[in-house]
Amino acid sequence: MPAVLQLTRKLIERPAPEMVAGVQLRTYQGPQDIEIWLDLRRRAFARQQLGVRDWNADEFDREFLAKSWWQPEAMWFAETQPLLMPSTPVGSVTLARRGEGSESKPVVHWLLVLPKFRKQGVGRLLMATLEAAVWDSGGRQVWLETHAQWAEAARLYGALGYRPPAE
Repeated sequence: MPAVLQLTRKLIERPAPEMVAGVQLRTYQGPQDIEIWLDLRRRAFARQQLGVRDWNADEFDREFLAKSWWQPEAMWFAETQPLLMPSTPVGSVTLARRGEGSESKPVVHWLLVLPKFRKQGVGRLLMATLEAAVWDSGGRQVWLETHAQWAEAARLYGALGYRPPAE
């Protein structure tokens, strides 16, 4: 089995994100979100067999802010908001672009969901939100990569209809 799975999904209609009780979405709001995203990434991948090393703000900058495709409105955060408490980030996803001009492809970039919030619809909500943004921009296909050893992610993507490009 290849170490990296390349998957794609054709969109036949605009996805309608189903809200998750107690979870709200927002987009990237500025530098204060860098540490939030870094913490989500660290915690989301902490138990993976093929782990990811910790990043710092400079690496976030290189991965996102310095890219020509970067748009703050294309990075979403899922947060819970208990009654009378500050919101708690539980997931994130970013829409990237690979390639240039009319040849660019919309790509899922770093879907993160904290383990405690998996299988509750948070990942599906984030993915449907990203796919709806692709649809609204005229795109009809989404691409992504994941590691084959990240079985939970591969199962989620398969359940959402993502397949290898040859299929």
